[in-house]
Amino acid sequence: MASGLQEGEIRQELQSGGHLRNVLIITKIIDGTVEHLAYVRPSWRREFLPLRTWGDKDDRTYKDMDRLLVLLRDDFGYRGFIGLYLDGDPDLARYRALSESEEANEKT
Repeated sequence: MASGLQEGEIRQELQSGGHLRNVLIITKIIDGTVEHLAYVRPSWRREFLPLRTWGDKDDRTYKDMDRLLVLLRDDFGYRGFIGLYLDGDPDLARYRALSESEEANEKT
């Protein structure tokens, strides 16, 4: 089972009428370099999922925030709020709760 979303899958679903509901970016330091990882919550899935590389081999991180924002805004057409967090920020727990509460509402 895939652990994230690849750009191709997102583009295909967007062309079929889907949209991105929420986006957040987590900034991490990897090997001494600042990198940014986007998590998206698309209309066709319930949870926040990270962008992944081709073949779902690894998380797709960006060293250049501008390139990531162009992908999200221009290529994916996302116009909503983008949360920006540092890795390990305790406020990230609310996003897990958001996904879980929506899932519970759908079951009732």
